[in-house]
Amino acid sequence: MPPIKINVTPEAEGAEELAEKEATEPKHPQISLHARKTLDGKIMIMDHRDIDIVIDTETRKIITFPKNEMSDEVYQTQDKYFTYLAKKGVIERSSIHGGDVFASIQANYPEAHNESISPAQVVLLSTYRFIEEERPRFETEEFIDNQLDDYYVYPTPEDSTPLGQVPEKPEKGSISPYVTGRRRGMY
Repeated sequence: MPPIKINVTPEAEGAEELAEKEATEPKHPQISLHARKTLDGKIMIMDHRDIDIVIDTETRKIITFPKNEMSDEVYQTQDKYFTYLAKKGVIERSSIHGGDVFASIQANYPEAHNESISPAQVVLLSTYRFIEEERPRFETEEFIDNQLDDYYVYPTPEDSTPLGQVPEKPEKGSISPYVTGRRRGMY
């Protein structure tokens, strides 16, 4: 949704600075998304870590698909995305439902009341803002995953055993590798 414009009279403090700022800023925000256009004109956005987002401008639908596999985290992300769009007034809350493809969720967005506003651009801008809000979570999860990998691959000296300290024995444990089949009385 575009911001609400407020007229400021010249008597107000900072009115000149505000007018200069509005003159230098572009009227349409510039966004950058990793997106593709399909052969039938749908826009696929692949920026999110958990889901892919498809915007069908012809039927005015937004469809989300899991990136790899379905999980509770992916469903929560899909739910959070559509709740975000509903709270911003971009989609009709009653249109959110499961899609035709397994683990997909979709919703419809309405026609614009004002003809100068492109609904597809509003959806793209809202999607961009949602992804930007989620980006710190992506970075934190990636950092934690990398730290955990480093912990297992490069353990500290107190978490590791130097090679050769474990004495070797011909047989270890309680199960002999030479006994096969069932013994009497076990089952």
